[in-house]
Amino acid sequence: MPEQRKYLRLPLECTTFIELLSPRLGQSESGKMVRCSTINVSRGGLQVILAEPLTVGAILQIGVDLPNWADTLYLAAEVRYCQPSNNAQQPWIAGFQILNANDSDVERWVALITVMEN
Repeated sequence: MPEQRKYLRLPLECTTFIELLSPRLGQSESGKMVRCSTINVSRGGLQVILAEPLTVGAILQIGVDLPNWADTLYLAAEVRYCQPSNNAQQPWIAGFQILNANDSDVERWVALITVMEN
């Protein structure tokens, strides 16, 4: 498979929340959220290690707690791949491409990662 990365990957471990299932409008039930960790990040994406597989092509809401940053950054991202890892407690690795979505923190994400690159 040819290399498709546009941006430098930075090794960075930070807490990440992925919304797998949104709560339905008008319903009292909650959605389904998983907590995981990033392995690396870039201006255009991130790689996480997690306990359950994700559907390739799914567009999901993600919250990322970057170190030394007070607020969680909320992003929309597409699952580009999901493959087994060799970690028994977090047996899956997934790669996300960040989407330029309204009401997301994509501009702040790009600015912060750009600063980290320098």
